[in-house]
Amino acid sequence: MSTLSLFLNAEPAHAAAEAHAASSNPVDSIIQLFGSFGVDGPHLLAQLINFSILAFVLYRFAIKPALGQLEERIRQAEQLQSDRASAEQKLADARKHAEQLLTKASDEAAKLLTDARNSAKQTVEGAKAEASAAQAEIARKGAEAIEADRRKMMNEVRGEVSRLVVETAAKVLEQNLDDAQRVRLNEAATKQLASR
Repeated sequence: MSTLSLFLNAEPAHAAAEAHAASSNPVDSIIQLFGSFGVDGPHLLAQLINFSILAFVLYRFAIKPALGQLEERIRQAEQLQSDRASAEQKLADARKHAEQLLTKASDEAAKLLTDARNSAKQTVEGAKAEASAAQAEIARKGAEAIEADRRKMMNEVRGEVSRLVVETAAKVLEQNLDDAQRVRLNEAATKQLASR
């Protein structure tokens, strides 16, 4: 039967139900109303049992596993969030540690550079001092060598001058001087030249 025919057939029943409702209790009138729509007790009970079985099967095999998977995914998401927070904390700690190491290395490099500059400066100053000392030593040795050469030359000149003086004196005196007289005259001339 179509729904329209049910409504058409239900109208006289509805009028009868209204007339009957006025005379009976309200529960009977509700049962009659449902009966006029084709709902009766045995069918309603069968539908309730079918619905309960369907609800149990859906809950057991569809809803409960879906809820379990949902809870598992929620747990995994929470685990991922905690892992992410942990990783971010480790990354931040690693960055701080790296910055500390870089700062420490930079400080050590600056200290080494300063030490190297100071050492180089001291080495240069030491080399300058050594060069000055070597220069002074060379100048002193040069002066000593010049003085020694001057003395040697002066002694040679004195000897030559005394020999010339003796020879000149011998020619002037026209005498033949013996060796003893020559030595005496040489010594006298040398003494006179030394005093000047």
